[in-house]
Amino acid sequence: MQQRDMSITNYTLKIKELCDALGSINVIIDDDEMVKICLNGFAPCFDTIKLAILPQEKPPSFFDLQSLLLVEKNHV
Repeated sequence: MQQRDMSITNYTLKIKELCDALGSINVIIDDDEMVKICLNGFAPCFDTIKLAILPQEKPPSFFDLQSLLLVEKNHV
């Protein structure tokens, strides 16, 4: 999934909705995997935050990631 022209809030909400929908058919996507999915689909302007988060042993929660991305967007 790619962010394209969606806002950060809409993009993260869409990922959450899709993961919840998969959960309803017993396909469980944990929080760490949602973070990776989200980061991999972001526009190139978020490459610095991707490079800072992806190598971490324990990435931020999906909820915390949205806050980090909104802060980063204000700096871009």
